[in-house]
Parts: sequence; C-alpha cells; structure tokens
Amino acid sequence: MRGIRRVALNGRPQRYLARKQLEVNAGSDCRKSWETARKTKTMGEVVDTLARMSGDRQRCMFCEDSRGTQVDHFWPMVPYKQRAFLWENLLWVCSGCNQAKGNRFDLDPDGKPLLIDPTAEDPWDYLFFEPGTGLITARFHADTGTSDPKGEHTADDAILPLNIEAVAEGRKRVSRSLHRAVQRFLTGLSERRDPPELQRELLEEIRDHEHYGLVQWYFLRDGSCLPPFSKLRNGHPGVWQSIVDEISQ
Repeated sequence: MRGIRRVALNGRPQRYLARKQLEVNAGSDCRKSWETARKTKTMGEVVDTLARMSGDRQRCMFCEDSRGTQVDHFWPMVPYKQRAFLWENLLWVCSGCNQAKGNRFDLDPDGKPLLIDPTAEDPWDYLFFEPGTGLITARFHADTGTSDPKGEHTADDAILPLNIEAVAEGRKRVSRSLHRAVQRFLTGLSERRDPPELQRELLEEIRDHEHYGLVQWYFLRDGSCLPPFSKLRNGHPGVWQSIVDEISQ
C-alpha cells in the first residue's frame, strides 16, 4: 500500500456525480442508482481517472499486487449512502480486495475509519515493512508502547489480503531489486564509472519498482536507515536528494 495523490475531478464527471448524489439524498435507491450510473459513458470517465491515479500499471490501491478492475466505496455504499457518489470516496481496487473488504467498515471511538485510505493518508504513518518476510505490520509507537490501531486493522487478513503469500513475495522481490539497484550504483562509483550515467540508471530502476510503496519506505521513511540505502544517503546526499525530490512530486 502506498500513498496515492487524488487528482481533482472537474467538468462533466464531477457534475454528474453531484447530481446522482442529490438523487440518492432525495430518496432514490442507492444501489440501483449506482448500477445504472456505472454503465454510462460519464461514469466511464470517472473510472478512467481512478485507474490513471493508480499508476501506469493501474494496480489495486490496497494491495498494489493485482490489477485494479473495480470501483470500491471506501465508506461502503450501504449503509453510507450519503457518500455513494462522492469522488473522494471512490477507489480503484482488485476483485480480491473488494470482496474481502465488503461492507465491513469499523470505526474508532471517535467515529473515524480504522481502515487506511491510501488517497487521503500516508500508509507508512501506520504501517511497517519487514524486508525479511515481505509482510506489512502495524507500526509500533514507542511513546505509548502500543501498536497503531489503524495499522493493525488494515494489515488484518480478515479485512484485506495484504499479507497473503503471493503479495508478500511480490514485496520481497521489489525490495531485493531496490537493494540491488542501490548497490550497483555504489559499486559503479567505486569502479569509477560515469556518475551521471549511474544516477540515470538508478532513477530508472526506482521508477520501474514504484509499486507496493516500498520506494517511499526506503527513501522517505524507516528503510532509509538500512544498508545500502543509508550508505547512499550519507555518502552521496546530492544523489539522495534528487531521488527524494522525484518520488515526492
């Protein structure tokens, strides 16, 4: 899971969603309205925008492993019909995550979602990556001595299939690739290869492995303290900053 920047939805698609929401608020059957709207050309524009938001490979916004194929209502359409057509409530997900999530939507004592919304929050504020296993777990807060409740809920296999073997293995492969890319850069410098060319190759590798949010974890979060990333950060701050600037755009 990685943070995804939600783009603004303007023009006809936004007006269409607003009109459909008004109809539901006025008493139209929510599910029927959605099923009918889903077949329209304008809703197709909404779906296309969601898919583009998820990246070139259009992966699921939850697991980042499978290709997204369905629109998910973050706050479930039933019973939260007042959010059924809100742009901010729509996600692009795979069928596995959509079916697992279903209508279960637990709230904390303040009435806020326990599930992480990747388009509104940075998942790494609540989650931690274990390179050896490929699993994501709840972040541990040393000040309170407890695990983060949003992290625990989101990483619960009963909520989303984020830690099934295939997904964990995918994370390990990406983690290994990022490690190798950084190590090749460092080795290339020691062999006196052309630094600009080495930097270009490193950035290409990073762009090719943006899924699972591990680029952010290794270059912006906890993973930056692990070798060889820490060696790159401490020994070549200019290169490190160029990477940070690119992935922070």
